[in-house]
Amino acid sequence: MPVIEVIAPGQWRTQPWANGAGVTHELVRWGGTGAFDARISVAELVARSPFSRFEGYDRWLAPGGEVTLVLPDGARRLTRGEALSFPGELDVVGEPSALTWDLNVMVRRGIAWSAEIVRARTGRVAAAGVTALFAMDGGASVEVAGRRVELPSRGALLASASEGFAVTVEASEGALVAWVHLDLRADGALILPPRLPG
Repeated sequence: MPVIEVIAPGQWRTQPWANGAGVTHELVRWGGTGAFDARISVAELVARSPFSRFEGYDRWLAPGGEVTLVLPDGARRLTRGEALSFPGELDVVGEPSALTWDLNVMVRRGIAWSAEIVRARTGRVAAAGVTALFAMDGGASVEVAGRRVELPSRGALLASASEGFAVTVEASEGALVAWVHLDLRADGALILPPRLPG
């Protein structure tokens, strides 16, 4: 059976960006306080700001509102329901059209992972490792290996197991859910995240 942990917004750990240009609310990380294997966080976007650089990591960003990412090869405008992956080494500037936030997934290069946004009822067998679900706006009903959990808006669920398990997600009307899978295993054993303070 998978180990399930629910993370409410009140449990987030708030910290400044590495470059001091903004604020991040960390939901969970695997690894130490410095170098880490993976991290999931929510960043507040209040004005045009350069993103911190993370050498050796891949990033996935999904905004809660409209934001333009200025990358070395040009600008990319993202709206709610869209996402973008890019190397952590890039110099990137975020330009929100108004006060908003984004969901940030960072994974050390070499670890297998995937991320997507689901809108409709979605069910599948999750692979071994960690499945992370984040209700981006509006709540969601989640069933993991027969156990049902109701997620509030911007609530997250982590389900970890050394073998595959069934997951079904049903977002409330008009809501979005980010679905992330991380193959966080070492010698066949799971690397479980620390519990964040309440």
